[in-house]
Amino acid sequence: MFKPFPMRQIKVMFVGFLGYSLLVACADENSNFQAIHGSTNEELASLHARAMRVSDEQAIKRLQRSFGYYMEEALVEEVLALLSEDASIEYARDGVYQGKPRVQEYLYALNGGKSGLSQGKLQEYLQLMPVISVAADGLTAKARWRGIMLFGDMNKGEASWGEGPFENEYVKIDGIWKISKIHWYQTILVPFKGGWGHSEDLNQGIWVSDILPPDKPSTFDKGSWPTTFLPPFSFVNPVGRYDAELQQVPEVTRIQPELPSLETFQTTDLQSLQAIILTQHAHTKLENLQRIFGFYIDKQLWHQAADLFTKDATYEDSGSGVYVGREAILAYLQSLGAEGPQPNVLNDHMQLMPVIDLISATRARGRWHHFSQQALHGVSHSLGTGIYENEYVLEEGVWRIAKLHRYSSMVTNYDLGWGEQADRRSQVSTEFPPQHPPSLVYENYPEVFVPPFHYGNPGIALEDLPKFPEDLSLQELRKILEEIEDFRSVERLQTVYGYYLARNQWDDLTGLFAPDGTIEIAQRGVYIGQASVRRNLDLYGVQDELPGQLHNHMQYQPVIHISENGQHAFLRSRALSMMGAFGSDGRWMGGTYENVYVKRDGVWMILKDQQYNTYFASVDNGWKDLPWRPAPGINPNNPPDEPPSVYFEMYPRAFLPPFHYMNPVSGRQTSWTPNEPTAAE
Repeated sequence: MFKPFPMRQIKVMFVGFLGYSLLVACADENSNFQAIHGSTNEELASLHARAMRVSDEQAIKRLQRSFGYYMEEALVEEVLALLSEDASIEYARDGVYQGKPRVQEYLYALNGGKSGLSQGKLQEYLQLMPVISVAADGLTAKARWRGIMLFGDMNKGEASWGEGPFENEYVKIDGIWKISKIHWYQTILVPFKGGWGHSEDLNQGIWVSDILPPDKPSTFDKGSWPTTFLPPFSFVNPVGRYDAELQQVPEVTRIQPELPSLETFQTTDLQSLQAIILTQHAHTKLENLQRIFGFYIDKQLWHQAADLFTKDATYEDSGSGVYVGREAILAYLQSLGAEGPQPNVLNDHMQLMPVIDLISATRARGRWHHFSQQALHGVSHSLGTGIYENEYVLEEGVWRIAKLHRYSSMVTNYDLGWGEQADRRSQVSTEFPPQHPPSLVYENYPEVFVPPFHYGNPGIALEDLPKFPEDLSLQELRKILEEIEDFRSVERLQTVYGYYLARNQWDDLTGLFAPDGTIEIAQRGVYIGQASVRRNLDLYGVQDELPGQLHNHMQYQPVIHISENGQHAFLRSRALSMMGAFGSDGRWMGGTYENVYVKRDGVWMILKDQQYNTYFASVDNGWKDLPWRPAPGINPNNPPDEPPSVYFEMYPRAFLPPFHYMNPVSGRQTSWTPNEPTAAE
């Protein structure tokens, strides 16, 4: 403990801190705070700067995800409000449109000269896998995102997939983050039927530049699918690149972010510092909560899912009506099928693109994007999209779901696709009727409906921070902030892993592993140490990308927990891969990661990378009639150091990848006994 300064003592000192020469005047009130909390002003400034960096990253995520939500509803004016006045946009090979008026012209041209979707149009705009780098001054930033688009026009019988990374830039103006540069690198834009295996790009990367000339030519014109390319990364490897000759990752010098001047730091900032830290901490808890809900729903763990709700919660799924109370929610979920993983059932419900707002210290709202892949073997298979607008409550120190409302957007038979067929939203059950009718009457695509937003445009106003009744010590705030930073670092590490994996960047990918790290994918066995990890990656192709191949491995929906000592972390995340070579069938792969990470010398590394595959399926045929097959297994030409640690089954057989966590509300441990028979005949 630091000894308290007397109230009358005033100290004037020069502090050297990360290259800054800072003049700090400690007035009586500041000295009193130091006496209570045992701190120096430079420590407070350091915490404040670190907290602001986490907050800035969250604000940029909110901004870009809102871009996706507005784009999919073609809300042009809302998109424009997210942009700086000098913003630019560059889509695929269209060239650069500079300044907000030109961006406005471009967006209207994309949408046929109007704002808002037309009847029969589908325009899903998923924004996934953010890797955000905020500049040292805290006023500019860059970020890479994975864009997944589902475009359709029922009037013309058209349906297509779009995919590729965004490399965007941002600027903070008067405390509000704006998008200053949008650059989407189009990997594919191909018909739903036939996919990337049989089709070249539908527009060769030209969207509207043939009718609306750009201000500048394309800055990165490498052609279009099946031509492949590697867009430049805006981020650096967070650990280091593996050197095959040295068989290690050379030591690298990591530049610590600069901190702001302390000249204007006042004790009144302490309340905002606590509000920033506790708000961001709530974000991590709420993100985990909703993502855990999705993983439970996937495997029909109805009791576990119901445990996440408050006693008097409400649940409204599409047109089902409103079920009130945890018991009614459980009964409704049980009406959907048997408890636990079932053979012949695929039920993946992805929880994506969170925009979360705390409306008080104990209440929050969240918008999430839903994307589903569902199948009943031999009977049917479908794709679905939708929007959650949920509410959450903090009870007894634990966040719970108080209101879940999923607005269905599109459901289609996989054989036909959304260009030819779309289901109406679900109807009220006659077998298990709800307590209340649907709260809002609407119809799915091809009709037009915009699920209401719980929040205002983030490009116009700052997010309000709630007041927290706690008066936490600086030591407590520091520990919470470290947990948040660790959470975000692990999330970033796994996301970077996905980007390297998608482009055969094996040396960079190997560099993310600890020297004693292990990799175990597709039951190929356990490869131990960086040299073996690098050898394992040769199973999936040659270093750097290959012509005419799609190897997109998406990582999202991470559930992350940091150990008490802050030196280990555990992650469950979803994997969805779009793979295959042009001229053959495209392939889907779904799976689950259960990984372990270690922090060494302040740097997070992968200690254990383990993936459980759910399925491998062709784009042509989907999941309905997918024959059972084992996971790829051991390759005798590149054997592992140890045999597989777990034997798992893939759809249409049933399997539950083990959870590293217990239920965050009830503490219930997940247990599962395979049904008999365990396989689809």
